[in-house]
Amino acid sequence: MKKINRRQFLKRTAVGALGFTTVGVIRSPFQTQFYSLAQGEAVDLTLMMVDYSDPVKTALEEVIIPMFVEENPGSTVTVNYSDWARYNEEMTTAFAAGVTPDVFQGGAVWSPQMARRGWAYPLTDLIAADADWNWDDFPPGIQSDVTVNGEIVGVPYRQDLRTLWYRKDMLEAAGFSAPPTNWDEFLEVAKATTVKNGDQFEVEGYHLSHVSDGWQRDWQPYLIWLEQAGGQFLSDDLTKCMLDQEPALNALQFLHDLIHVHKVTSYPGLEPQGDLQVIVAGDAAMQFGNADFERIINLYAPDQAGLVLPTLPLTGAIQATHAWVNKFFVSSQSKNPERAWDLLRFLTRADVLEIYSAANNNTPPRQSLLEAPYMSELHRQVLAAAPYAQTFPQHPNLIGLFRPVTEELEKALTGTKDPEKALQDATKQVNLILEDG
Repeated sequence: MKKINRRQFLKRTAVGALGFTTVGVIRSPFQTQFYSLAQGEAVDLTLMMVDYSDPVKTALEEVIIPMFVEENPGSTVTVNYSDWARYNEEMTTAFAAGVTPDVFQGGAVWSPQMARRGWAYPLTDLIAADADWNWDDFPPGIQSDVTVNGEIVGVPYRQDLRTLWYRKDMLEAAGFSAPPTNWDEFLEVAKATTVKNGDQFEVEGYHLSHVSDGWQRDWQPYLIWLEQAGGQFLSDDLTKCMLDQEPALNALQFLHDLIHVHKVTSYPGLEPQGDLQVIVAGDAAMQFGNADFERIINLYAPDQAGLVLPTLPLTGAIQATHAWVNKFFVSSQSKNPERAWDLLRFLTRADVLEIYSAANNNTPPRQSLLEAPYMSELHRQVLAAAPYAQTFPQHPNLIGLFRPVTEELEKALTGTKDPEKALQDATKQVNLILEDG
């Protein structure tokens, strides 16, 4: 396999001139890539990847893993690739059988799960003893997302910041010289930019969600509006669902009215056109999203550059949005956890994390990378949303708690159940789960 260095890779993956044409989560069968320098005493490590695209896979295989092996003569690293649809089942089976990878990726809600299950090797002492790696480079909010009961259980490798994106051309055509800053302005812009042909939408003033988003289709956007309304999902002590409170109802009623009263969005909404998000395809004037919008534009719709732009999160009762923080863990079953930590610390070292992040235009969790060369002006505008971002509560059964909420949200947004009743029912179901522990 041809090896390229860090500088060559970063130049090749610059946001303005991405050299890769096939992008997206790989749904191929289970794959493995093996590396070895066979110098000195071998240290065999395994890495499980689930959050990756073709460019990320290329970065791993051509640059990152060879760098690790070169810096650790005699080491070997086996990289296994999975996907989110089967990942939890695979990891559950691996831990039950005692054959886990040394280092593995996890999603935004994984930290409390890993702590409760005992799957994550505690990292607090290793981090405290590692003066060169600099844990303080990670902002406090990101540190707290992987700290459970005072113990650091993982290390973030990306923060998925959601903020409002808008079409400058559509807003200007409707008479707006600037994007909205609050809910009232948002509704005014959404009404003015909606285009319909009879009952059919040609352009949604706001794209809420689409059917292919799966069971979290409604929960993810609703969570942003909930936080802007000043509400929260669970109480601070994690013992009570808060969705029957006024802020939660205000958020859901607002979304319900966008669909059924103001009719500025369809439900479920218009579908993406291939790799193009709805707003990038010109089928919506506004949509919440992350820095991936820019990557898609640069790869597949360069003619849209300068037309689809991010702005700060909206203000409802407060100015807020949500951040999904993904992380690496060291397996509690690793036969050599300190060497597994060597791999994890390498993967999240600033220079290596820059390669990983640049490959997919990910928003990095390290403050020192916020001015990295690959970070464009648009990406930095996305990062401006970071001070307003909230993360998930640290309950170990978040997925189980989410599911009854998503069922009730769908009923409210389709108009088959009153929003207040839907949230009351969701709250009762979540509280029953909380009571059962």
